[in-house]
Amino acid sequence: MAENSVIISAEEEAKLLKPIDEYVEKIQKKIDALRVDGSDKVNDLKNQIAIAKENKNLSKIQRDKIIENSKKELESAKKVETANKEEIKKLVAEAEDYLAKHYKKDYYDVVNNSCKAAKAEENSRYEKVKADLKSEHQKKIASLKDAEDIKAEKYVFKNKLFDAQMAHESKIQEIKDRRHDAFMHKYHLIDLLRTSKFT
Repeated sequence: MAENSVIISAEEEAKLLKPIDEYVEKIQKKIDALRVDGSDKVNDLKNQIAIAKENKNLSKIQRDKIIENSKKELESAKKVETANKEEIKKLVAEAEDYLAKHYKKDYYDVVNNSCKAAKAEENSRYEKVKADLKSEHQKKIASLKDAEDIKAEKYVFKNKLFDAQMAHESKIQEIKDRRHDAFMHKYHLIDLLRTSKFT
């Protein structure tokens, strides 16, 4: 029964994750605001230039005008991007530092221990189900005389075992997925902070 206190529900998991997500989200909003007129605009304008170059429906004059205007805007967007670079770097570092201090300790370790306990509990439950099915099967076999009935009972027993195994494997996979999701969430947050630019 001690294991049960370690096992947490999805709701409890979400509660543990909430303050971490909220803290990082606050920083993410600041970063996003700094990126709007900087790196986001730079990317948009680069795309605009590339599209204009490829667009066969535009005349040369129209194309050149769009490219020239986009390049002018690109200059000022790059200045904004450069001006905000240090601030963004500082905010990303702050969020990553927070994640380094809190994510594993306050969230992942708890989920991981919960998953280990849930797996152990599921394994022992499965062993008990198998043992119960076996003893039930043996009692039925002992009470049967007819060969056809015995054959039918063996078939039923096999099916019950198979069903139990499928249910067990599905439960174990669910536990693995929970642990994997908890592990990956941190990297998802970092990915958003860095816009996929990993060091």
